[in-house]
Amino acid sequence: MKILSPQQLRDADAQTLTAQNISSWQLMERAATKLFDWIKQYCSKKETFTVLAGTGNNGGDGLALARMLSADGWHVTTYLLRFSDHLSPDCQHNKKLLEEQGITITEIQAEQASQISFTKVVIDAVFGIGLSRPVPIWLQQIFGQLNDSNSYIISVDMPSGLPTDRIPSPEEIWVHPHQLLTFQTPKLPFLLPSTGKYIPHWEVLDIGLDTHFLNTLQPDYYYLEPDILQLQRKRPKFSHKGTYGHALLVGGSYGKMGAVVLSGTAALRTGVGLLTVAIPECGYTILQTALPEAMVITCDEAKHYKAMEIPFAPSAIGVGIGWGTHSDTANALFSLLQQYPDTPFVLDADALNILAQHPEKVTLLPKNTILTPHPKELERLIGKWDDDLHKLTKAKDFAREHKILLLIKGAHTMITNGEHYWVNSTGNAGMATAGSGDVLTGMITSLLAQGYSAIEAACLGVYLHGLRGDEAAKKEGMSHLIARDLC
Repeated sequence: MKILSPQQLRDADAQTLTAQNISSWQLMERAATKLFDWIKQYCSKKETFTVLAGTGNNGGDGLALARMLSADGWHVTTYLLRFSDHLSPDCQHNKKLLEEQGITITEIQAEQASQISFTKVVIDAVFGIGLSRPVPIWLQQIFGQLNDSNSYIISVDMPSGLPTDRIPSPEEIWVHPHQLLTFQTPKLPFLLPSTGKYIPHWEVLDIGLDTHFLNTLQPDYYYLEPDILQLQRKRPKFSHKGTYGHALLVGGSYGKMGAVVLSGTAALRTGVGLLTVAIPECGYTILQTALPEAMVITCDEAKHYKAMEIPFAPSAIGVGIGWGTHSDTANALFSLLQQYPDTPFVLDADALNILAQHPEKVTLLPKNTILTPHPKELERLIGKWDDDLHKLTKAKDFAREHKILLLIKGAHTMITNGEHYWVNSTGNAGMATAGSGDVLTGMITSLLAQGYSAIEAACLGVYLHGLRGDEAAKKEGMSHLIARDLC
């Protein structure tokens, strides 16, 4: 699913009016009807509703919804927050329709802000994607009171006061909804750590924007959905283990061999034909016992990894899990990168930390190498950032400069190739546990070895990883989930 910018959405609205020969008010009615249908499905008519409407088109959506609810017998109190002397034409039209039905609209300006009382359910329709200026303090005070109330908050399209194109300062107050109903596509702030944590549930309502025009748009961000699974290849009847590649996992150090066991198990479970693990001597018995399907080769150091000869040509290499940052290990990383300049690589964990310690070695990375940092590892690679949007800009620039893929792990793992971002939709907080990243490295390395492109392996890998996490959480419960459950 495309994550469209405010301007792209405005363009799509305009194109839809022309292509479908409808008015902007008719499109607003369509959107309000979608909201009304959702409320009828999920809310009780016994509850009392408050609609907070603004003076723009988001407010028009709210007033249209208030009209539909009232006409259907729901108990609705409607407030129009007059932060502007002028109403948008469609908002003005919906205000007139409400008044013609004899429905009271209480208009609120700054001096009347204390007169608002919130009922059991509050519909927040004050600001939408068009917010481009700081919100007046008196409105922020209302938002703060709403957040502190016992009301169930449903926001329309955007939480009011949350900009789409910047991260609000800590002093700014915006609505923290329990449920967000957004139109046509998700918006980026829903998916960022600093803002998304205040939006626990959101749902996209399809309002029928012109499909042909939407297909022509090339956004910066894409949201991974189940159709990504169409990338999975069917296995021919007469295939054999050689058909599915020979992966090499390089990792492990004294006390951290479990990372290689997890990563190797995940690689095999993801379908690679052959797997060899290269480890220090201390892990030999562990790997031969815990992972009998894998082949094991060891270097001549007992407790840390040292460069060694790899006696075959790997289809893909995953490196860094449970590795440590010993100088021998760092030299082994650089040696591998130089030895296999055309082989697909995944770098994780201590391979990333070594790279951060030796930034001049970034030039050794083969094109389309996949780096899989968590936030702290990412910071060591690209430097500190001011906020989430700045982080994404820096990460994208880094990926473009070095012609690699950066996979930024988190609640919505984000993948960039320097041109676009792909944002994952699967996974849960139960996966915030030791070893989850090792499993992901094994999965992506396995997919690369099977011949998937770097972007296919990264997107499919993170989606399947999160999907397996969701399945495990349902079975075990989030608090009980461990990395082995993902294998």
